[in-house]
Amino acid sequence: MNTKHSLQKALSLVAFLMLLVATTAQAKRVVERPYFLGSNNHKLEIERVTLDKKATIIDVKIYQASGDVGIDSHASIMANGVKYDYIGSKQLPKGVFVKVPECGYVAATLRFKPMPESTTEFDFRETADNSGWNIYGVRLDGKRPHADIPQHLLQQAPDKNSKLPSTDLNLGKTVVAVRLLGYKPEYKTTLDIIVDNWFSPYRMPYEHDSISVDGTCQVSANAILPTVATIRVNRTEIPFLAVPNDTTTVTIDLPTLTLAATHLFATDSDVKKYVWFEGKHAAVDTELQSVKTKIDVLGVTSFDDICGMTPLQYRDYVQQSYERLLAAINSNAAIGSATRTLAQSILSMNYASALFGFKNNISMAPMIAGKRGVPRADMSIDTVSYFKPLEKLAVLHSKNQRYYFYLSDFTSALRRKYISADPLLDDIAVGKRLSRSFNRKRPLTEQQMAAAHDSIANDMVRELLFANNEDLKSQLASADNILAEVKKSANQNSTFSIIDIDPKMSAEQILPTITDRYKGKSVLIDFWNTWCMPCRAAMSTIRPLKEQLTDVVYVYIADASSPVDKWGKMIKTISGVHVRLTEEQADALAKLYKFSGIPTYFVVNKEGKITYQKTSFPGVEKLKEELVSAMR
Repeated sequence: MNTKHSLQKALSLVAFLMLLVATTAQAKRVVERPYFLGSNNHKLEIERVTLDKKATIIDVKIYQASGDVGIDSHASIMANGVKYDYIGSKQLPKGVFVKVPECGYVAATLRFKPMPESTTEFDFRETADNSGWNIYGVRLDGKRPHADIPQHLLQQAPDKNSKLPSTDLNLGKTVVAVRLLGYKPEYKTTLDIIVDNWFSPYRMPYEHDSISVDGTCQVSANAILPTVATIRVNRTEIPFLAVPNDTTTVTIDLPTLTLAATHLFATDSDVKKYVWFEGKHAAVDTELQSVKTKIDVLGVTSFDDICGMTPLQYRDYVQQSYERLLAAINSNAAIGSATRTLAQSILSMNYASALFGFKNNISMAPMIAGKRGVPRADMSIDTVSYFKPLEKLAVLHSKNQRYYFYLSDFTSALRRKYISADPLLDDIAVGKRLSRSFNRKRPLTEQQMAAAHDSIANDMVRELLFANNEDLKSQLASADNILAEVKKSANQNSTFSIIDIDPKMSAEQILPTITDRYKGKSVLIDFWNTWCMPCRAAMSTIRPLKEQLTDVVYVYIADASSPVDKWGKMIKTISGVHVRLTEEQADALAKLYKFSGIPTYFVVNKEGKITYQKTSFPGVEKLKEELVSAMR
């Protein structure tokens, strides 16, 4: 009996231990590679979520080529209306910025207060105002989100017999209608629609933020020839044909596109299709997506590759890339002859453009690749032999392949010798000279209008220039109204204010006019623009510093290259004093104070003297050190 009783006790103990182990195992719920609905950034990706009784653990990777990264101390996760605060991370402690290693990412385990194990979806919010790295609708049920694609799009059949549009000149509006399925305004999706027509009044890229709440957006642009335009959703580019007097309708599955843009899901087979086209050239537009990575000789790693190259080495690199990509296009049996011709044309023009841009590309490569100490190459070349490969490009000798806006790149004497004689180039050259003022937001003067009548022989080219001039006038009138509304909003707001600067004020007067009113306080001046991603990233990074040093005055100076509507929206989330200058004033300031890029930072002490100046983000600790010193 004793033996039997002992055996029963032992079995009971084993059963209890197994139950305990099972219960403990169930206490940790792990979800690998969770799907998500939307993101406002391309850097932070969630690789794993662990729901534990003591904490919610999120394993992330932050992708960045170089520099420092950190997680805002105010980070949180939101689920079912409840906020779970950030506890910390060994790899990214609160308030500490870590240098990105050569691999190009920082891996970290972030700990948050525990969510219920039954949670099926949450939002990751680095900051509450959407200016940090936020990811929305992180799914813990393993189900991939799908947008509701209209049935008629799913039933589209490929058309290998489609033809390219005529290259005869044809002045008219090209209309682009975009619909983002699965769109929500809180995702902060960026949408750029880029249609270049030689004399464009838009600073490229043309940023268009007027997305309706239902995810639709429509823009029109003047056009004279079919051109390869681009829709850029966040960082994903979608090329398509924009044709005069024609409409292209583009439907985008935003959840799938967002997943396809990540490192985690990019190679998954079910995220390859996320865009559908409707219109006369829908078949070509659709096929073009399958070769879009084959039409640019400079790929994602090119600037790393060409660092330190001589012009001849660079030419060989570009030529080998061109030949490899051309072979890939020619051997692609999935596309029709029209798409193949178009892809060959685009690739050839990109090849020519890359060769002509050798000085700029080689010079900029170290900065873009984040490499220091790269010796500067001798840029002298024999132009006759260097550009000789271009003589063989069929696209430069055929008016039937003018499906590109690069035509205007061949208006210089050097470049024009490689393209067949074309009076159109002479007219484009004149129009380009007259339209330079468009980039400065200046319409044509009466003298320039008269010069266009006298010097541009082609009626359509001249009318294209005039149509863009009228568009610019309308934009300026609209911008004035928007600016008035932004200033009115600033007067009613306690978090941001605006200082008016006379457009005619000299560069020497601008900074004293701003800083004199803050004598007795230290001032941080941040030169930025809405299109400058490093500027915006740095603003997010220094937010904790602004909370620590509340006696500092934070001044943000942008210029007219920032679209006034976008600038007006953004400054509402950037606490501080805001200044908007003309581009001429901004250029004059840069020349006066000898800086050549943004972001640029000035620290001004209590006496109004500049005590520190730095172009590119110097790091939070350095800024703090300089500001504290200026406060003494």
